[in-house]
Amino acid sequence: MKVAFLANCAPAAFVVEDGKLANAQAVWLDRPAQPARHLTWYPVLADVAQSGDLGYTTGPWTMLQNGQPQATGEYVTVWRKQPDGQWKFVVDMGIERIGVAPVKVATVPQPRLQAAAATPSTAPAHIVLDVDRKFNEAEMLKPGETYQQYLSTEARLYRPGLSMMQGAAAAANMKNMGERYFFAPTTGYLAAAGDLGYVVGDVRRPANAKHTEETGTYLRIWRREAVAGWRLVAEVFNMVPAPAAVVPVVAAPATSGGATTGELFSKRGQ
Repeated sequence: MKVAFLANCAPAAFVVEDGKLANAQAVWLDRPAQPARHLTWYPVLADVAQSGDLGYTTGPWTMLQNGQPQATGEYVTVWRKQPDGQWKFVVDMGIERIGVAPVKVATVPQPRLQAAAATPSTAPAHIVLDVDRKFNEAEMLKPGETYQQYLSTEARLYRPGLSMMQGAAAAANMKNMGERYFFAPTTGYLAAAGDLGYVVGDVRRPANAKHTEETGTYLRIWRREAVAGWRLVAEVFNMVPAPAAVVPVVAAPATSGGATTGELFSKRGQ
């Protein structure tokens, strides 16, 4: 795994480490080799920009220890063509799966919907960041309605603790979504054709009566479709519980029996 990931990641590629975006090369250089562990995966969907410089693949993965499955899930990998013509991944994220893995197919399909006509290769990269920010602002006011408005009919949503939501099922699940997420984009990239782009950043889900606060990272892939315009075709969340807050306890006053000392204890934010 270590050799393969280092050989195929771009210099500024992102992976998730402890719930935060991290440089892929730094993460994998720091990991010890583990000959007994193997990661297997295969794509069930692939798409590429008309300019041939950006694409993504998605499908199931399985982690094996001494040949025995230890964990399974879904992945999304974003690929960019490098200056030397080689394809390297620039974002690699995924979740553990609930449910049965998709069937491996002989020919990997692409989305059925037609992409919009390519724009000049000078299409500014900030366009996809602007689309993402507009989505984030609308989601703060009307979460469910915003997802319904922006989701492609072929969208795939990957959330921890849930099976993959796809297409009409994704739209139906998002319809009554009441929880708001706070998103902070880190960076994004738009293909030269102006029809495919991605954004990565930080996400926070505030605490409520059902769960404690969570923080994490997100990846969104945006596709400019011929009829619908910009639509969300893939989204991945990696969430972890918010870090515990260290709360100091004031030392009690000295008594005749001797002085007591203050102590520190950790309390998870509510």
